[in-house]
Amino acid sequence: MTFQDHLRALAERAISSIPAGEAEDIYVISFFIDNERDDPRQPTLTIGYNTEAQFRHTIANASDEPEARWNYAFWLQNELTVIGDLTRDPDGAAARHRWISELGLWYAEPTHPEDWIATVRPTAALIEANFNQACVHLARDLHNDGVIKSVIGKPVPVILHELEYYEGIARRTEAANPPGLADDFTTWVRVG
Repeated sequence: MTFQDHLRALAERAISSIPAGEAEDIYVISFFIDNERDDPRQPTLTIGYNTEAQFRHTIANASDEPEARWNYAFWLQNELTVIGDLTRDPDGAAARHRWISELGLWYAEPTHPEDWIATVRPTAALIEANFNQACVHLARDLHNDGVIKSVIGKPVPVILHELEYYEGIARRTEAANPPGLADDFTTWVRVG
């Protein structure tokens, strides 16, 4: 199974596991992208969601309503799945390793600090860019194939994010969703 196939299978299973009673209150799906052990060779995708009830519950703790609605810090922090995690998804971690190797981007841990700057930093950036694109394609496919709408009952944006928000997050989120669906989020990122 390719890494992209693995991403798709686990994402579909995770989204399909959302209880029907909870689904109707969901307004956003979270694609949280991180590096396990801060290792750029080990990107992971954590899929979760947030609900209108959680949004209303956290408004008083946020600086304003848009922050409570769009800042991951105020969300449920649920983990439907963590794809590529060495412990929770060893098959995905192995598929990710093969994928990065096939891209010609796998590298050995550097022994000298100058190797980090000359070799590892640019290679790590390429791994990140490829992983982000794989997640954009995954979200777009889940929309196009009707997976999200069939489970949630309506189209909701998939937010591709990290713990910090910046222009790249807005661009990836726009690319991952049907036109206009994530406009409230991307406006918040760009204005914030």
